[in-house]
Amino acid sequence: MGEKEKLRQEGLRLLKEMPLTDKLHVEHRLADLLFASSIWKDAKSIGLTMALPHEWDTTKLIQQAWLEKKRICVPLTIENRGMQFYHIESYNQLTDGAFGIKEPIAERCEPASKDELDLLIVPGLLFDTSGYRIGYGGGYYDRYLTDYQHKSLSLASSRQIKQSLPVGPLDLPVDHLLTDDGFLL
Repeated sequence: MGEKEKLRQEGLRLLKEMPLTDKLHVEHRLADLLFASSIWKDAKSIGLTMALPHEWDTTKLIQQAWLEKKRICVPLTIENRGMQFYHIESYNQLTDGAFGIKEPIAERCEPASKDELDLLIVPGLLFDTSGYRIGYGGGYYDRYLTDYQHKSLSLASSRQIKQSLPVGPLDLPVDHLLTDDGFLL
């Protein structure tokens, strides 16, 4: 098992074993800090993934975005480990997709181009203080970020932060890293 794979396992374990009360506390804190930030306030269109049970809940973010009349765009995985985001206005436009992640039903939504997304919320398991991350190993977000021109942000518990992580040639850092202790980037 390579170093990245070991770290991936560690990050997954950390999230899956976190007591629910701790998880809810972190989610509440992340949401408060995010909604108060200029990064959130300036974004008119937000790209994010529907979270799995062990990940930070994104439904709170979606509800708040809809309240503030922001556009929410959710990715559908496509061939060659790519992603196409679609604008959703209701949970009825989602279905169970790959890996048990809710994905948009393409026929029920309009596609959103990369330049339409002001803010991309990037999932991950572990992060370093430069914004590099260990994800699930599919490379979907690294591919998407290669020519993405707007702001990218990841949400993390302070427990998910490492001083440094192994970085490959195709790995790209996020612009902003928000933890329950505040913005690190």
